[in-house]
Amino acid sequence: MRAQGLSAAVDAGASAGSGTPPFVPPPLPPRRRAPAPLALLYPACLAVADGWAMAAAVAVARGAGPGGVLPAAAAAALVALNASGGLYRVRRCPSLLADVRPVLVRALVVAALAAALLPVLTPGAAPSRAGTAAWLLIASVAGVLELIARAFGNAAARTYRCRRSRARTALVVGTGGTSDHVIDILCARGEFGLAPVGLVAAGGPDTASGLPALGDAADLPALVEEHSAGTVVVVAEDVQPGRLDAVLRTCFGLPCETLLVQPPSDVLPVASARREYLAGLPCARVDWRLRGAVPRLAKRAFDLVVGTALLVAAVPVLAACAVAVRLEGGPGVLFRQRRIGRGGEEFVLLKFRTLKPADEQESDTRWTVEGDDRMGPVGRFLRRTSLDELPQLWNVVRGDMSLVGPRPERPHFVEQFSRSCPGYMLRHRVPVGMTGWAQVHGFRGDTSIELRARLDNHYIDHWTLASDLRILLLTVRAMLCRDAT
Repeated sequence: MRAQGLSAAVDAGASAGSGTPPFVPPPLPPRRRAPAPLALLYPACLAVADGWAMAAAVAVARGAGPGGVLPAAAAAALVALNASGGLYRVRRCPSLLADVRPVLVRALVVAALAAALLPVLTPGAAPSRAGTAAWLLIASVAGVLELIARAFGNAAARTYRCRRSRARTALVVGTGGTSDHVIDILCARGEFGLAPVGLVAAGGPDTASGLPALGDAADLPALVEEHSAGTVVVVAEDVQPGRLDAVLRTCFGLPCETLLVQPPSDVLPVASARREYLAGLPCARVDWRLRGAVPRLAKRAFDLVVGTALLVAAVPVLAACAVAVRLEGGPGVLFRQRRIGRGGEEFVLLKFRTLKPADEQESDTRWTVEGDDRMGPVGRFLRRTSLDELPQLWNVVRGDMSLVGPRPERPHFVEQFSRSCPGYMLRHRVPVGMTGWAQVHGFRGDTSIELRARLDNHYIDHWTLASDLRILLLTVRAMLCRDAT
């Protein structure tokens, strides 16, 4: 087992008398601080201006007043497209030139749809233009008005940041030459709205700086709280490459924004829609989707709907398994076990009983029961087909678990793995799941815990509803093709 990446004490339970301090589960992810006025007003004003620009352009093209269904629908479509493209994000260095192409492309798309619908939705208004002419008129009027609004909005944002009484406190992660350059930029240019208070070491080069080194990256949560930091600037070039992932994932759990300053070689790819520049240095605001309330709500709704449907559809299978377990092993069809879920909270996981443990300690501390002589034919069949996991659908419906997520583990082993495996506790940023990205790639049972944690964290960092659906389909395929592989 140790060759698979598990510690020697895992199966033997040797930690009981090791003298190590007790395990303390991580807290739930902290809430973000209340957004600044700029974070609320800037996107709201731009959205209103874009919607008005498109509605006015359609009204001009149809030769009628601004009222009606078509101008309102075109305005809503444009705002939705711009929002999906990140055009309402509050940026540290807003640039009108960077916005020209995405703004005009989306205006052209909506204008094409509006021009096509003009004769249909406004038959009595007799559009002043038709076909291509109407399309170009709507796109040009809307595009110009949008860019004018953005020019005023960007100027207002820069003025606000330069003239407000107190800039947002920032911590710079990295202790090399590039970090010093970033500090000089932030101190010299007030339009960025950031006031660096110190450096945080992360294993990179150590050079002299005008600001003090406040601690190591492991101290980031305490440093953010101590200095009331609103922004953490991670300078990738000055962070030890092996620690960059861990630093970013630590920042994801902090109640502040995270800016990643990349080296000019762009070794670390970031989508162009999220990229901006600090005096020529490429940077991007980074985060993980499931931190937001809307994605979390969408995932929970998906779990509730699909989990309930699967639970209802599986009732005959659940009944057959329960009868088989009862006939083979007597009373006690369900097996209940304490597991660690999101944020380190304990919950009771349900499974069909495949054997009766000698006592509760064995249940909590024995790593695997594979090959145990006490397991009968029914138990072996349930474990081989994973049908013993079906009662966890009730855990999903209750909200203890998700359909897809890192597999939950017992407190004893969470303590062991959190001490020996970097990044293991970061798996608990999201609800645990019945299946996961690591499981569909064969990492279950006696396999590498470190690789399992890496895959789980990758899933969390890049989560989408489409990825959950893909993992569910891969799980079905793995269950149906288990014997073939």
